[in-house]
Amino acid sequence: MEKTVSRIVTGRLGAFGIAALISGLVQMASAATPTLPDATIDNGGLEPIYHSGLPLPLPRPDIALSYAAIPIKVTPPERRPAIEDILPSSTATLGQMVKQQTGLESGSEAIFSLRSGEGVAKLLRRAGYSAKDIAASINAMATKTSLRSLPIGLKFTVCENGFVFSNRAGRDIYTLRDPDSGWLALTAIRPVESYLTFAHGIIENSIYRAAAASAVPDNALLEYIRIMGFSVDFQREVRPGDAFEMLYERKIDLISGEEIGTQLHYAGLRLSGDQLGFYRFNKDKKGAGWFDKDGNSAARTLIRTPIAGARLSSSFGMRRHPISGYNAMHRGVDFSAPTGTPIIAAGSGTIKKAGWLGSYGRYVQIRHNGTYSTAYAHMSRIAKGITPGARVQQGQVIGYVGSSGRSTGPHLHYEILVNNRKVNPLTVSLPTGEKIDPSLLPVFKRTVGLVNNEVMANGALRYVANDLTLLDE
Repeated sequence: MEKTVSRIVTGRLGAFGIAALISGLVQMASAATPTLPDATIDNGGLEPIYHSGLPLPLPRPDIALSYAAIPIKVTPPERRPAIEDILPSSTATLGQMVKQQTGLESGSEAIFSLRSGEGVAKLLRRAGYSAKDIAASINAMATKTSLRSLPIGLKFTVCENGFVFSNRAGRDIYTLRDPDSGWLALTAIRPVESYLTFAHGIIENSIYRAAAASAVPDNALLEYIRIMGFSVDFQREVRPGDAFEMLYERKIDLISGEEIGTQLHYAGLRLSGDQLGFYRFNKDKKGAGWFDKDGNSAARTLIRTPIAGARLSSSFGMRRHPISGYNAMHRGVDFSAPTGTPIIAAGSGTIKKAGWLGSYGRYVQIRHNGTYSTAYAHMSRIAKGITPGARVQQGQVIGYVGSSGRSTGPHLHYEILVNNRKVNPLTVSLPTGEKIDPSLLPVFKRTVGLVNNEVMANGALRYVANDLTLLDE
């Protein structure tokens, strides 16, 4: 049998015969075709089997080079529409929406509040709706919002041909009787305008009184206290003549005329000649943080003074006990404040204890991590939802100042525990938060510039519309 390899017959020729045949073929090719020198061969890093004396093929032309370049028109993707561009706007009255959507007249309107243990069906029955209309309207409404856990006191505006209420997202849910298709539901956006307000003032007695004199909203003040509380002991470091600065946004509902929210954007404090300033910035999808002008986080593990407008009445260390009269170690600090003053969580964590604890009275302890815990005593009451195992966020109200337990007057007894050992809350070293990522610094610096321009303008009230969104980029 003969075996064929590379189209050369072996078997009868033997090894010497094959070599002679190849040599003859090479000589014939050399005589007929010019060759290129070895140095010009580009084999792309591959070792050829034979190349000396063999003819090289001409390069195959690239067909794309035969045509002139023609630019292609690329259409960039369209901007994703905002929800405000999709949903209709709420109307000043329910009747206007009924007329606009169905052509029907609304008739007289009445307001009904959701009672304890009552669902929407019972409320509509009180409003005079038939069982058939109740079932059909609720089925339509359920396509736009969840009907579970509606808050007690939620107000429904009701007429013969529809009703409306506002959900927790600040949107109006309309349910209307359509003469052609039956009951239908739609979601509408309440028209809101935003204003920037710059507030500043001299501190004489307390930051709380100074801010109140400048009509600063409570929510903005609490946020300010939370941010500055990381760096400043308001009881020991703030002196008469120091000054505060705040830049905050106010949102006004144009239908009701009510203020529906505030957002602090800058917190500043002139402290014994030194200037502190922190800026709100969205550094990731998890939410906004607070940073100084260089991008260092304002946040620390714990807030040193978890109460606003209070006075330090007793320090950490040995003291004469105000009730027993004996000298004893005071393993915490006391802040004197009026009964009912809100107490906030010094840091995020899990409630370890919440309830009555002997001489501490109403008491809450929060475990923040494996190292730090905080404790709050003598409360007049504990906030709703503060129970063992519940998660709380830094700055969340957990209770209110009181004089429960062994106490001589309304105050907060505050403790910080490091590895279950009580330490001085006013002097313990607390780790700081993270810096802004270097890749985000240019955007952050632009935010700082925008805020500083507003602060320097020193305007009392300015309509900002959409340009405020630049502050959160």
